[in-house]
Amino acid sequence: MKIVRPFGAIKNRRAGRAGFTLIEVVLSAAIAALLLAGMFQGYNMAGRNAQYAACSMAANASAMQQLEQITSTDWVPSAGKLQLFSPSLTNSQTVHLCLPSAQGNVVAGTNLTTVTQVSTNPPYVMIQVQCVWTFPSYGGTYTNTVAMLRAPNE
Repeated sequence: MKIVRPFGAIKNRRAGRAGFTLIEVVLSAAIAALLLAGMFQGYNMAGRNAQYAACSMAANASAMQQLEQITSTDWVPSAGKLQLFSPSLTNSQTVHLCLPSAQGNVVAGTNLTTVTQVSTNPPYVMIQVQCVWTFPSYGGTYTNTVAMLRAPNE
């Protein structure tokens, strides 16, 4: 005698074999979440590092601008007097770094200028400009320094 099974019984048996178990679904969702979190963290870190590099370059440009203003002045030593530059050029100056800004997020820096006499015969001086600035995301204080040796205009 032949046993005939109903069509629905075969369908249910096949349906139980197809698909994913709950453990597979949970593990794949966890892996996807970790992957997305890693991508977002990497993107955030790359953006912060790019912003830090932009601030550092702007601080270096500000220090170079101050150094160029000082070195472009005339220096002719007379009668042993080595007064080089006007005090307005060598005082500390607070400047806004040349960065794109929106809604008032301006990064400020302070240029500190020192002029040190290296030798008297021949007369040489070292001009050093430090731009001190703070980075909002890292919260630290950073310093960019540029220096130059200068001889008189004789």
